[in-house]
Amino acid sequence: MTSHTNEKAPGAINTEGLATDTTNDLNFATGERPSKAVATLIAELAIRGHAVHQLQDGGFFVCNHGQSHYAPDFYALQRFAIKVGVKQ
Repeated sequence: MTSHTNEKAPGAINTEGLATDTTNDLNFATGERPSKAVATLIAELAIRGHAVHQLQDGGFFVCNHGQSHYAPDFYALQRFAIKVGVKQ
């Protein structure tokens, strides 16, 4: 959490209501945010009918029309997307 206060110098005029305290309230710590590349690829696969489930081990489980595919990491998911024609 980051806190920042803005105030005018002592003795300055028109300072009423100037002090502000803003807090950075992100939903995830920086190291825990899902990457934009992962989110984008999952969205591209979803648009083409593939349901992608992120697994706790860091892998991905992809389902489409009764078929499934396990990708152990993001790079394997990218290769799968290329193989099925979702990504070039």
